[in-house]
Parts: sequence; structure tokens; C-alpha cells
Amino acid sequence: MFMFADLSHLHRQQDLEVDTGGRYIHDITVVSDTRLLVPVIGMKKVMLVDSQTGGTVAQLTLQAGPNNVCMWDNNTAVVSLDRQKVQFININGDSLKLGPSFSVNGNVCGVGRSGDSLLVSYESPPWLEVLAMDGRVMHTFSNKAAGEDVFKRPFFIATSTDDMVYVSDEGNSTITQLDMNLRVTRTYSDPMLQGPHGIIIVSADQVLVCSYYTDRIVLLCPSTGVITSILEQQDGIKLPCALTFSPTQRKLYVVPDGSGRIQVFQQQ
Repeated sequence: MFMFADLSHLHRQQDLEVDTGGRYIHDITVVSDTRLLVPVIGMKKVMLVDSQTGGTVAQLTLQAGPNNVCMWDNNTAVVSLDRQKVQFININGDSLKLGPSFSVNGNVCGVGRSGDSLLVSYESPPWLEVLAMDGRVMHTFSNKAAGEDVFKRPFFIATSTDDMVYVSDEGNSTITQLDMNLRVTRTYSDPMLQGPHGIIIVSADQVLVCSYYTDRIVLLCPSTGVITSILEQQDGIKLPCALTFSPTQRKLYVVPDGSGRIQVFQQQ
């Protein structure tokens, strides 16, 4: 968890053009002050990218197309794959190597880590699972068990150090908060939040979300439920699908849909 950040003053510093061969970036995460990890749809690859130039430092071929990514620890990332798999990736300096993988029970999209557990979301049908490192299912949430359509398209997951889970649902245009037993504690919505995609935790009371259909990056304050817009079309935001934040560099990285471009916003 990061310290509270003043996100009211962000300016667009530069755009990074990543050589994705015409394919597009679906998610992004900070590896270090100078490195980003990006899964590229259609290439069956993840790429380690220089966060200052956008240049490719390393790339790794996967068994299937990657969807989302999160960091497990400083040297390990986790990627969800199209073919009902979760893949661990070892990061050693500027090199990438395949780690363990395991099969899951459906079309996995979102991934997030909390302690020694992995959180995953599925699209068709929509449900969530808490998994052990070897893939054993520890907890499950389904619409059927809940008796209502809590989720329709839960594409992205973020987890906080106080063991709360946040899921962005494009179909319902909601952010749902759950505990580690996958019990729903609160649901957030707002007219500014339409088709939410990427979601990250910046501090205990700061959750950033890509509002895809309103061309905004919004800030959710979980304690109050207030959602405010911090970046909009006039700032260059258009169909944002993923984002990540570097607390040491005070930079926000945003990925517009359908591109190999990463927008860099500097915190003032």
C-alpha cells in the first residue's frame, strides 16, 4: 500500500510508443522505477518495457494470449491467460522467464494478490475465486449463490493491504468491494463511472479506475463512497482500459484501448 498521494495535480508528461507489432496492450503494472510489464493481446507475449522511452527491454512468449497482470512480489508477476490458465513469470533484472502455471475453471480475466492468495475473476459466467499458489480454490463467489447479478463483466481486480478486494464490472458499471472470504461489503456507482476497466489501489482511501465510456480516470474514496474525476478528455484520456501508478516516481501510466501507447502523467 502506498502513502496518500495528491492526485488533483497531474499533467501529461509524454506518450510512450511500445513496439507491439500493431497489437494492443490490455493491462500494465510497475515492476521498478524504470520498468513496466505489459501483456499484449494477440501476440501471446508479455513485454518488459523501459518506462522512460517505451523501448522493449525483454519479451517472453506464453502458451496463450495474456489478459491481465499483477505483481506477486518484487521479482514475480502473475498473468491470466486465455486458455483457462494462470502463469507466474520470474523477473531477474532485465530478463523474463516462465515460472509455474496452473489451470483454472473458466475464462479468467482479472488477477490480484493478497498475502499468499491469488484473486481471479471470470467472465462467462461471471464469478470470483480466491486461490492458493498451487491453484486450489479457497473461496468462491457466484451470482447464483448471491441470488442476484452482482457481476456481469468483472474484468479487473485490485487488492489492498487491509485484505479488501475491489472489482470493476463493465457490465454493471460498478465497483464492488469484498472481503477475502468474498463477501460483498459495498458497491459503488456514479454517472461518471461507465464501463469501468482497469483499477488500482494508490492508498488506503484512494482507488483509481478507468471509466471507459466517459473517457475519464476517476478517484474513488471508499470510506465516503465519493467518486471524482481527475483526468478527462481535455487531458488526453480516450477509452482508457488500464492504468498503474509509481509512488516513487509519482507517475500515473494510462493505456488507451486499441493501442500500443502508454500515456504518462506526472504528479505535481
